[in-house]
Amino acid sequence: MVKYYQTLLNKLYKMRKSVFVLGLFSFLSFFSFSQNDQLDVNGYIKYLPSISFSGNDNLTTNLIHNRINVKSYLNDYTTVKIDFRNRIFFGDVVDRDPNLSEMLDIDNGELDMSFIIIEDNSLIVHSIIDRAYIDYAKDKWEIRLGRQRINWGINLAWNSNDLFNAYSFVDFDYEERPGTDAVRFQYYTGDFASFDFACKFGENADDMVLGGMYKFNKWKYDLQLLVANYYTDYAIGGGWAGNLKDAGFKGEATYFRSKKNMKDTTGVISASSSVDYSFKNGIYLNGSVLYNSNGSDEFDNEMVQLMSASSEHLTAKSLMPTKYSYFVQANKMFNPMISASMAVIYGQGMDILFFMPSVSYSIKENWDLNLTSQSFFLKSDNEFDNLGNSIFCRLRWSF
Repeated sequence: MVKYYQTLLNKLYKMRKSVFVLGLFSFLSFFSFSQNDQLDVNGYIKYLPSISFSGNDNLTTNLIHNRINVKSYLNDYTTVKIDFRNRIFFGDVVDRDPNLSEMLDIDNGELDMSFIIIEDNSLIVHSIIDRAYIDYAKDKWEIRLGRQRINWGINLAWNSNDLFNAYSFVDFDYEERPGTDAVRFQYYTGDFASFDFACKFGENADDMVLGGMYKFNKWKYDLQLLVANYYTDYAIGGGWAGNLKDAGFKGEATYFRSKKNMKDTTGVISASSSVDYSFKNGIYLNGSVLYNSNGSDEFDNEMVQLMSASSEHLTAKSLMPTKYSYFVQANKMFNPMISASMAVIYGQGMDILFFMPSVSYSIKENWDLNLTSQSFFLKSDNEFDNLGNSIFCRLRWSF
């Protein structure tokens, strides 16, 4: 019994930072929200069972995913926002993956706001605060401090300009995308022009992202230019969004150059471009190409992990393991209740092929049902071998 309590105390001691942060935000949210009645609370609860299989090996996963978004309008200019992401995992994935809780409990922010609430052989309960900021906007200025999403990207599948919040298209269940601990200043010089300055905190220049972006409209195109300190690199880039007749035409590119080896390296270019078009019969097509000068043509298991939804190596500098990658997605709305889509990604050189078909059904106003599958293939001896498959069935209630 004494040993049990000693173990418990040790765990509480290790959790002291997390407990402090959770208590601090609980106090701030209660204080802020109790001072006024202008509250906006929404969210959802999703049940997402899935099965993954490769050959004769099957792996089941059960996920209950809850999100609570709370926004408080303190006055005409100031807003406080705190969003909670809570997940319950059970099934084979918990029994057979001893590193799952460690992988879930990763918080790369300045404050550790990730919490493993329960962990045993059959159940893991995890909670994280992925938005926590205060926003002040008046006239042409807007200042935001805290954990937030800074989306500088333009394209759907790959965002070479997204220096702060790179994400994987494969992670379809995380619509909100990850956030980052930062301070952001925006100044609007006109209806279509603005200056955007942001800093992701770090212990030193090699541990932070510090950049500025200028947006403007020219030749009927929305254009943007950016420069940044991107960890151990300097980064310069830009992007555009406009139309080619009736089709949308977007693109973005960023050049990364090592700060320590300015004379010994040619740098890395990450560039993506896309075209999208809506047909009269309701079919929407989006096609994109990604160029990564640091990509490889040879198979590398670690690099292929970039396509994983949980990859820690995914950055704006390395969005795909291959030098040339291609993306095509088709969506079709059959009626107000039923829609379907098919997404395909191909990595040239390594010959990686990924399929993600999906069907959605709107049961009623706040209830949705979705069936999604994912399949990975790798070409070997002129044939594509199946590396793995997953089938997800998601029931969602929004409130």
